[in-house]
Amino acid sequence: MKNSATNTQDIFQDQLKNFKALLAGSKMAKLSAILLAVFSLVTAFKFRSNLEQAIPLLIGAIIQIVYTIKYLQVSDIKQKSYTQMSLQSSVSKFKEYMSNRKKYEMPVMALYAITLIPFALSNKSVSFVISVGLLGIALVSFLGMLAFKKVDSNIALLEATLKNELH
Repeated sequence: MKNSATNTQDIFQDQLKNFKALLAGSKMAKLSAILLAVFSLVTAFKFRSNLEQAIPLLIGAIIQIVYTIKYLQVSDIKQKSYTQMSLQSSVSKFKEYMSNRKKYEMPVMALYAITLIPFALSNKSVSFVISVGLLGIALVSFLGMLAFKKVDSNIALLEATLKNELH
């Protein structure tokens, strides 16, 4: 009987570890958005005498800050107690959070990329900027799609193991 209880505890610890890894990944996304906002703010300050570059950079920073505040907050998803039910509740909240994030992340990143164009054009040719921009958007889209698929798969696995444990 003790072996079964130990096995259940081990499974729960694995579930908790997997959930914490998902939260850590989301915190990295938040950090990335903050770094993009800081980059835009610093660059806008550096080029403050050229409003055609500074204003779009400030708009890009605002976009990242609003996105971070509105869609990248995971503070209400943290585990408050370590039980199967609380973990299941947290996983459900995280799934909703990811759904919202998935819906808005690519449009936000594309809009942010557009705000970088005047700055990029100041140093390079139009064809170079368009080529690099399209390649960058394609790469970010592809990597983002892979990341969201991986997270969706991890959430589904976590939900399935939690469901099996509760029944």
